[in-house]
Amino acid sequence: MAVKHIRPVTFLNLGIVALISWMGWLFPDIPSTLHTAQALTPTAAVFSPTPEAPATATTTPTGVQPEAGVTQPVTPPVPVGVEPHSNCLMCHSNPELVGVLENGETFPLYVDDAHYIRSVHGVKGLECVACHTNINGYPHSDLEQISCLECHDQKGGTMETKYVGLRVILPYADRRALGLPINDYCRPCHEKEFDSTIDSAHVKVMKSGNLNAPTCIDCHGSHEITPPDEPRSKISQTCAICHESVYSSYRSSVHGAALEEESNMDAPTCIDCHGVHSVVGPRDPSFRGASIVICGRCHGDRQLMEKYGIQVDVFKSYLDDFHGRTVNLFREKGGLSSNKAVCFDCHGIHNIRRVEDPLSSVYPDNLQATCQQCHDDATIRFPQAWLSHYSPSWEKTPVLYGVNVAYKILIPATLGGFAVYIGLDARKRWGDKRQRRARLKAMAEEELDDFDFEEQRDE
Repeated sequence: MAVKHIRPVTFLNLGIVALISWMGWLFPDIPSTLHTAQALTPTAAVFSPTPEAPATATTTPTGVQPEAGVTQPVTPPVPVGVEPHSNCLMCHSNPELVGVLENGETFPLYVDDAHYIRSVHGVKGLECVACHTNINGYPHSDLEQISCLECHDQKGGTMETKYVGLRVILPYADRRALGLPINDYCRPCHEKEFDSTIDSAHVKVMKSGNLNAPTCIDCHGSHEITPPDEPRSKISQTCAICHESVYSSYRSSVHGAALEEESNMDAPTCIDCHGVHSVVGPRDPSFRGASIVICGRCHGDRQLMEKYGIQVDVFKSYLDDFHGRTVNLFREKGGLSSNKAVCFDCHGIHNIRRVEDPLSSVYPDNLQATCQQCHDDATIRFPQAWLSHYSPSWEKTPVLYGVNVAYKILIPATLGGFAVYIGLDARKRWGDKRQRRARLKAMAEEELDDFDFEEQRDE
């Protein structure tokens, strides 16, 4: 269903309001609804909604859904023939409409309909009440409907003013107190995503008492929500709102530069390592061990690595050495953490650079310092024993390659020789045993043939 866009308060609207107000004074017997500007104009300029108050006949704001069994004031009528979305925009399309919080800070209540229509919700045809389910009329308070003209002049508006400065007193201490309840509006439609956040790092921070931990609207926005990965660089830029210093390091890294400067869709973003809604951080006990699998998703992908000319055996060679075997063993034993080196201990965390970059922690001149993070006594020759994730080859390490080949021949030959020796020995022993049995049997039969049973019976 297309959403109609209602223009802001204009000269014609205000003129009609004045006419209706004059008719109400001249003909007092006309129903009281004619005294209101409900059908044509925005609500009163100043009121104090109480959306969190318990539903009672005297405290629940008009327009807020009442509790069962409670008598409520009559909800003001919605203009005939006007869609609910457009009805809201009669006030909220005014750029001068702002809310005043308890700390004196102002909060814009303006909604750009053009932005909303292009949002993921607008494209699907969702109206305001799809999210704001507790609102079904206006004003959102228990005040009686009054003419806009009674307040607008006091705020500086005139009949010639396109937009009139409106102020609404909001019952929230600050912006954060206003935004936190909105998180629950997302849950009815996004139950799966909401549940996946329960054990996330963000929710844990929130439960610890830090109310600045991100919620749905902090990452996705409110009325202008667009796909979070269009473009893909938007993902890391969203995280940068809170993690500015981390983002700065990421942008200069080989991954960040590939994504933001080259628009490389294969480059990992924040969510590829930390997750989307089930965000996992380095403080999680399992994160250290799981990090090698995270890196292995790309660096263990032969097709992807060959595409960029990167050594395809990086992940395999790590798992084959002492560090990788130990870390992986602990990981497989219930996600335990090991103090042995993982990928980011050597290559960096968010500031990963190319191996040939002089600023890289694994650049040849920097390797000793990198190794000394764990091996205090590492000398300049210590890192020279490392093959840099390369398998031994005749071109690069002929001696080691020769030894490797020799072992590949010697070990199977030795084990095979032992197997043959044991087999021949077992065969000989089994043959000797059978021969002894045959001799004993023959001797027994010979003695049996020579035995005189009749002579033995006569005796």
